[in-house]
Amino acid sequence: MIETTDIVRKVDELGRILLPVEIRTALGISEKDRFIISVDKENRQIILQKADYVCLKCGSTELLKEITPDFYLCETCIKELK
Repeated sequence: MIETTDIVRKVDELGRILLPVEIRTALGISEKDRFIISVDKENRQIILQKADYVCLKCGSTELLKEITPDFYLCETCIKELK
């Protein structure tokens, strides 16, 4: 279900749009959260989807260890690689 608000924001000179605190709080969005940006050209919509960290080998979201920035492996895959 899509909800609309009366909140309007302008795009700044760097192409950024500020998400109002009310929306961030309601959706549990924190600083440094990552998002997948999709475009629905037919309906002229930009879709933001919160991206979870996943193991790059198996896709698991549990027991992750950050190997390098934005590169995660789960404990099971780390054991398999040793």
